[in-house]
Amino acid sequence: MLIGQGGQTGKVELTESIQTAMRGCTLLRSLDDETFSKVVQFSHARELPENTLIFEHGSELTDLYLLISGGVKLLRLVPSGDEKVLEIINPGETFAEAVIFMGMSKYPVTAVTLSSSTLVGIQAKPYLNLLKSSNALCLEMLGNLSMRLHGMVNEVDRLTLHNATFRLVDYLLNQIPDERDNTLEEQTNLQLTAPKRVIASRLSVKPETLSRTLKELSQRGLIRFHGSHIEFLDIKKLRELISLES
Repeated sequence: MLIGQGGQTGKVELTESIQTAMRGCTLLRSLDDETFSKVVQFSHARELPENTLIFEHGSELTDLYLLISGGVKLLRLVPSGDEKVLEIINPGETFAEAVIFMGMSKYPVTAVTLSSSTLVGIQAKPYLNLLKSSNALCLEMLGNLSMRLHGMVNEVDRLTLHNATFRLVDYLLNQIPDERDNTLEEQTNLQLTAPKRVIASRLSVKPETLSRTLKELSQRGLIRFHGSHIEFLDIKKLRELISLES
């Protein structure tokens, strides 16, 4: 059963910590206390094991989602039967919210957990009713979708104009929470939230190309890696590397 279709799989309480995370997400942070309490009433939380189907391409749209912990991949199947990973969702990020603005009644992608994950499902229809009654919430949503669109445009640029090294370095740097501040220069550790084969699909490179690129970066003294653990040895040079190819 798809969890977005009313399944009770892994149901957990909307604890104070989960509600705090909900409060901080783009979809809900502009709500007053009374309206937020209403949202809580039509939301549900789930704890799901790795490789659990959240919703399937073409299934009925029921919920928008906020990832609390773990990881989720959004994908489509290509004619060969292989997966094409379109996006990797990290904790604190939402997904499936754009669908309600597209006049669609079905999910356009498939969502599957990458690891043991906790996520909140927010019923789509009641949330859409809130949007219709709140200008502030609509503006928040439009801002969120605009950022997503901008990111997709940049993604097309990365996948069409740059090589595998650029794509991988750019992806790794963007996994560092403080990287956007451009102030982190010291050695930094990163635990990848997705298997390397999934990251390779996300970056539109072959798994063997990803492995080879990691080894090349390691041989150059820029990173050290073991399994899913990445140790950044020279973030400044990594930034320069993708800057030179921009």
